[in-house]
Amino acid sequence: MDKHTHYWQKIPGIAVVLFILGLIGGIALRLSIFIEPLGQTVIKGVWYIGVISYTIFYFFRISIENHRREICRPDLMKRLENKNLLPQDIVDLREMVASHCRSKVKYNYVVWLLISIISLIGGYSL
Repeated sequence: MDKHTHYWQKIPGIAVVLFILGLIGGIALRLSIFIEPLGQTVIKGVWYIGVISYTIFYFFRISIENHRREICRPDLMKRLENKNLLPQDIVDLREMVASHCRSKVKYNYVVWLLISIISLIGGYSL
């Protein structure tokens, strides 16, 4: 696992950029019900912004999850069970655990839950 194709994850602030892209995408798509009076052109523009933002966001999220899944190697699991880890195994495991501990994905889900509830209530009252 010493050759990663996920070097972009080391970019400072990438997590914030992805969070903002996710927010833009989600808010834009949820706003469409509220901006209906502004016309189809505005709705279409907001929709495109939302979908493009989500596309970029999920492209990187899938890459992150694939990176985290790299640790699920049968040979590593066997060495772990036998308590016979190689030095590179320890580095790989530390990186995966650190990535998991840094992850703020739970907060992302909480924000989306709240925004979705607000959108449903707002859409119902329109």
